[in-house]
Amino acid sequence: MKYLFLAILGAFISWIGLSFILKDWDQQGLTILIIGIVIGYIIRKQTEDKL
Repeated sequence: MKYLFLAILGAFISWIGLSFILKDWDQQGLTILIIGIVIGYIIRKQTEDKL
C-alpha cells in the first residue's frame, strides 16, 4: 500500500511540475494515470494471492 501511495504522489508532483512549466493545468491525463496505477496495483495483488 505504501508503494501505491508513493506512485500516486509521484504522479501528482510530476503533474504539478509539468503544468507549472507548460502553463496547462488539464487534469484529464492525471486522472487517467492515477486510475491506471490503481488498476495495475489491484491486478498485481490478485495475481500474487493466487500464487
